[in-house]
Amino acid sequence: MFIIITDKPGEYSSELDANVQPVESWKYIFYGKQQATFTIGEVTSEDARIKIIDAQDASCVNSVPSKFFGDFSDIEAARAEINELIHFSDIDARLEKV
Repeated sequence: MFIIITDKPGEYSSELDANVQPVESWKYIFYGKQQATFTIGEVTSEDARIKIIDAQDASCVNSVPSKFFGDFSDIEAARAEINELIHFSDIDARLEKV
């Protein structure tokens, strides 16, 4: 199973535990400015959790079970979801592989 984790500069970052292996990451560029980073992770255990850390207060941490991040059967399905999230109308949005 694969999940998508998001970091938003200046808002929050995400940390994977040992039960989620990062596969690839993409910068989301919207009108020339990076808005987020999407990471596709492979979940290796049902016990997987992701820490969401507030950028303004690092002591503000939520530990969220991976089941709340959706699940994709393969990496291609996760990539397709990211593309669907960022492409609509004629906006200037693109992904750059990290």
